[in-house]
Amino acid sequence: MTRIFSAAAVIVAAGIAPLAQAAPVPTDPVQRCRDLIPLIGKATEEDATVGKVTPLGDSGCRYTDLQITISQYQGWVVGSLTVDRIDFKRFYTDRLPLTLSVHAEGIRFFAPAMPAATAYQMKLVQKPVEVSFDYDYDADVLTIRDATFRGDRIGHITVTAALRGPNLDQIAVDTPPGDKAFAGLSLQSLTVDFDNQGMLEGYALLPALSALPDGETDPEGAVAAAKLQAMAALVVLSTAGVPPDSVAALGRFIQAMPQPRGPFRLSIAPQPALALTELMEAESGDPAKLLALVKRLNLTASY
Repeated sequence: MTRIFSAAAVIVAAGIAPLAQAAPVPTDPVQRCRDLIPLIGKATEEDATVGKVTPLGDSGCRYTDLQITISQYQGWVVGSLTVDRIDFKRFYTDRLPLTLSVHAEGIRFFAPAMPAATAYQMKLVQKPVEVSFDYDYDADVLTIRDATFRGDRIGHITVTAALRGPNLDQIAVDTPPGDKAFAGLSLQSLTVDFDNQGMLEGYALLPALSALPDGETDPEGAVAAAKLQAMAALVVLSTAGVPPDSVAALGRFIQAMPQPRGPFRLSIAPQPALALTELMEAESGDPAKLLALVKRLNLTASY
């Protein structure tokens, strides 16, 4: 994972990491927000300091000049981190919140051991990025209303989704969910909006090349081969009844790789909802199962 995407994961984790054990909720709103600062360190497993803490009503906090130090050579500065729509009682009883909104602005890389002149230069040259994450959970459905990563020089990607089946009371943040936690999970909807202005080639290209055959020794050839495979796979979508305009949009997006420009949108709304177990079965290579699955997706795309 690249440094930028690592930072995004850190910020989101900071917003959802509960306390290690039950504790009373402080009545003082400032103290209540200050008590959440150690959770940021727990979520990142690194040192975290905050310049100013501001309560936001009964369900939120804003932290300015947040600094997360990973090592003497790597760290992150966050100009403003807002955590809102929190049920503090759940936080203080070691349970994931049923609603949450996290928004971080002014995210920049820094290194404590960096010479002062270099640090000053980086502060002027870097274009900060921002991360937002917003969800709620009701009636066994987890709705991700916004998961966005954006920057002036890289564009943005936004994901929304609805998942049925997860039980937030049975998921602990400090331990990976087991197979049981995903056994009844199903996808109701998923939308991806992507406006690439440098994000893909700047942050995702190298990891992708390392995963492709000959990607590190013949990157251009590896990308060309992957594009041919992807274009061939579009035949399945056409056979499954995906609208021709959507198939054509996907084709244009594939052909524009690895530097697509302009807004790309992909949506699926499976009918009925797509169970995770069905997806795993489709990956077994059975063409009939794969075709049946694609027909249910109600896939649309534009580019």
